[in-house]
Amino acid sequence: MKIKAGTKVRSYDFEHRKDCYLEGVVEGIKEHEGCQRYVIKVNKRVWAGSEKCNDMEDYVYPPINGTPTYIGKTNGVEII
Repeated sequence: MKIKAGTKVRSYDFEHRKDCYLEGVVEGIKEHEGCQRYVIKVNKRVWAGSEKCNDMEDYVYPPINGTPTYIGKTNGVEII
């Protein structure tokens, strides 16, 4: 299934850690900081396995899965 507007997703902060992530709904895709990125409206934050309050920014912009990086390609956003 392709990630598109309206998809519920989990965006991991670190590739090697599955206990730090944000959850939300993709509102679209846009150019941001030199590459195409998901626009995710955040509704849940988890850090080190514990849910945190939502007093941070409402949106995050992770690179689209498959975006080349210096260590490979990004793949940090999953459908939930």
